[in-house]
Amino acid sequence: MVTATATFEPARTRPGELTPTHVAVAIIAAFTVLRLISATLVGLGVDEAYTLAIARQLQLSYFDHPPLHLWIVHLFSGALGYGRLARLPFIALFAGTSWLLFVLTARLFGPRAGIWALVTLNVSAFFTVAAGSWVLPDGPLLFCLLGTAVHAERLMFTRAFAYDRAEWGRWLAIGAWLGMAALAKYQAVTLAIGLGLFLVTTPRGRAWLGRPQPYVAALLTLVILAPVIVWNAQHDWASFAFQGGRAAGAHGLRPLAPLAALAGQAVLLLPWIFVPLAWATWRALRSGPAEPRSWLCVSLGLPGVILFTLTPLWGQSALPHWAMPSWLMLIPLLAERLGEDDREHRWPRAWMIFALAACAALWITLAGEAATGWIGRAWPATFVKGDPTLESVEWMPPGGLAQAEAGLTRPFVVAMKWNEAGRARALFSDRTPVMVFSDDPRGFGDLRGDGPLVGRDALIFVKPEDLATGLGRVSRCFEAVTPMKDASIGRGGYTELSVHVFDGHRLKPACSDLGRRSDTARRQWLALKAQDAP
Repeated sequence: MVTATATFEPARTRPGELTPTHVAVAIIAAFTVLRLISATLVGLGVDEAYTLAIARQLQLSYFDHPPLHLWIVHLFSGALGYGRLARLPFIALFAGTSWLLFVLTARLFGPRAGIWALVTLNVSAFFTVAAGSWVLPDGPLLFCLLGTAVHAERLMFTRAFAYDRAEWGRWLAIGAWLGMAALAKYQAVTLAIGLGLFLVTTPRGRAWLGRPQPYVAALLTLVILAPVIVWNAQHDWASFAFQGGRAAGAHGLRPLAPLAALAGQAVLLLPWIFVPLAWATWRALRSGPAEPRSWLCVSLGLPGVILFTLTPLWGQSALPHWAMPSWLMLIPLLAERLGEDDREHRWPRAWMIFALAACAALWITLAGEAATGWIGRAWPATFVKGDPTLESVEWMPPGGLAQAEAGLTRPFVVAMKWNEAGRARALFSDRTPVMVFSDDPRGFGDLRGDGPLVGRDALIFVKPEDLATGLGRVSRCFEAVTPMKDASIGRGGYTELSVHVFDGHRLKPACSDLGRRSDTARRQWLALKAQDAP
């Protein structure tokens, strides 16, 4: 283990001399270029399209998540719009995330370990692709979590305990970074728990428990999180209830579910990264607080891994990516071991070459499939349950949907599901209202409308699987519904899915509030479902 004297400072070099900082910048730049290329070729995913649709209206917070990533989209929309270019700020954020991980690891375990941390981060599937470039809350979350961790390391290890302005500044920085992380995603609470664990279990940490700085920092975090609290108070705590309900008991005890959760996490990290990372974490856990530098990583990362691995034991199935921010905090532990063994053994470099090659192969294959669909066409049996990359197929403006052809000067739009509404939203101007014809409208249920919709015509999108029930319900909400030209959607000139398009004439008062999150909307929805009974 590296002792507590490990530090990282920019080195003075002679002209032409390559330093770890130069290597780190080169790695970050190379992967950033790859993400920029991929972002232009691959269409927006379902969650991205939904995010861009919801972000068009600026709010204190939103139904699914806290608002930071949506604020970012809205802030840059004037320059970047609501298409693939909206990914650019998130790619830039991940470059910052990579740098912060390098700095944190180098300060804890030395510059060599910092380089290994960068490599590990950028060859893991979830971090390098989803968190690295997609319009998701995870990108801002990871950046802010590492900002918190960097300041925590400086506070605990850079100098001896002192009650002065420097410590006040670092504690306030921790509170600010953690507050921004909470504005990105609720998972930030696991880092707060981990930081508290480190304070309680280490002598240097316990010295702070009798001082005001940690509590003022916690108060600052809550102040920054105030928009989320205010929004939830105004909306019957809908976002807290939605996210909390996903972890609530629903199926009784399921003893094997945590193993499935771990398997999902291993897939997102990639197995050849997950196994040594788990091993390095176990080694650090066994050493405990006696090794305070590795214990800081364990404290910040392990609580989240345990929480989201055990959640399926009593609750609903936890999504594997929920634990990824916690695994990020553990990467320095693996980097430390790789940096030490690299001095005497060949296996770390062989592992790195394999991981880079595997990452490149997977990246090129999946990006190519997402952009063109060539694998599914060449080998139809490859995807037994359907091509998962179809989620990246955007709904481009199809023939027959021009507003003039529809005879609608200012239509509103009806979709059957929130994810389809996100796709349809991109086809119309910001002034076009969108109604999700479902009891689960997600963020669409809280958007402000453009005046009353009763008596107005609508453009209705229905997928083939929803024709049986969905179209019947929507037809009862209009005086008449007439078919239009179907929309054919696909890649490379091939049709891969179709959407039926209908013209709904004059919305009835009985459905005036559908698609909104209100008691009236719930009553209207239940009344429509009751009419489905024979």
